[in-house]
Amino acid sequence: MKYSLPVDPRMIDVVDRLQEAGYETYIVGGAIRDLLMERRPKDYDISTAATPEQVREVFGRRSVRIIGRRFRLAHLHLGREIIEISTFRRAPEGHGREATAAEEDRLPENIILSDNDYGTVEEDALRRDFTVNSLYYDPVREDLLDFTGNGMADIENGVVRAIGNARLRFEEDPVRILRALKLVGQYDFSPDAETENAIFDSLPLIRFASPSRLSLELEKVLSSAYGDKHLKAFHDYGFLEYFLPFLYENWDTDAMRYAMDLFTERNYRVDEGVYRNSISLACAVLALPFVERAAGNNCGELWSPDRHAVHLIRQVLKDLFQPQNMINSVMQSAEHILRLQPGMYHMEDDGSVIGSYGYNHAREVIAIQNFVCWQDERLEDFWPPDNAPRRRNKRPQRKHKKKSPGGAE
Repeated sequence: MKYSLPVDPRMIDVVDRLQEAGYETYIVGGAIRDLLMERRPKDYDISTAATPEQVREVFGRRSVRIIGRRFRLAHLHLGREIIEISTFRRAPEGHGREATAAEEDRLPENIILSDNDYGTVEEDALRRDFTVNSLYYDPVREDLLDFTGNGMADIENGVVRAIGNARLRFEEDPVRILRALKLVGQYDFSPDAETENAIFDSLPLIRFASPSRLSLELEKVLSSAYGDKHLKAFHDYGFLEYFLPFLYENWDTDAMRYAMDLFTERNYRVDEGVYRNSISLACAVLALPFVERAAGNNCGELWSPDRHAVHLIRQVLKDLFQPQNMINSVMQSAEHILRLQPGMYHMEDDGSVIGSYGYNHAREVIAIQNFVCWQDERLEDFWPPDNAPRRRNKRPQRKHKKKSPGGAE
């Protein structure tokens, strides 16, 4: 069908160049979903008949890097932006590659270890995860393709529907469970009955997912302006127990409630452009209440800046995200942010706070605490200090309105 969508002109140029070279090419996935919901896409994914090597021939070796073993694709560098370009695929036979004897003994029967069997655009659409992610758009001809027949309707109705057999989709790739729940949290979608039942039945499978892929997904949650909503959806569906057990075990504690309040405020400020996005800052605000608790203090009371506190900060950061592995540089930055908090709280500086590494992020954490603590009467005895600004305005709720896809001709 004909559709006019406000696609980034640079993406139109990428699609046009691949088509001019003779390769069928579309923008696919979350970008099309977001555009139909009148949202600005965070990034664009492109799917094409060209192999990664052929993509590199079109754009040049300096601009394209081929990555991945389980799923090979091309990364096209446009300035500082990276565009993922994948080749049309069909469902692989078996695991996609020969499994070792040890893998055969422990892995789910239908898990895909390698997904590099190339196919047609129709085959590519039907092997994807959810109908709302399986829309293909040609911005040159303004053609929108919905091969599953449900993608448009499911976006309009806010439904997460697995393509084909839902249990099989999750067994093939357990990371799809996480992605389904991100749709639930971020867009206020609801799974259809088959997909919801399959999610609950498949939760233990996440243990078989690649650690590197799960770590990458955690980074995406922490960098998202909707990460608090993602974590809530993970908890509501029981996924948090398998993904981040420390947060699951502490969900009903004062420290966790305070951590979620801080994380929500941080995400609001990122979404509104008040402060730049930072994974290390997100880690710091989630960890802060648990460092306070480990130091024997109440929420909002911080801790004494001594050597013992450094040990507590490191231990909390280690426990917080297990069994996922966070980048060392991110953890070190989060540690510096937290170590500066007591000095920032008392508004005193002996030369070790202002201008030090992590100071700007540490100051942002203070601003976040200042707002959150004044919304909670339980914390007024501890926060803010006498010379800090006092604010009582309530933060408006960010509501997700379900918009009907528009623009059809």
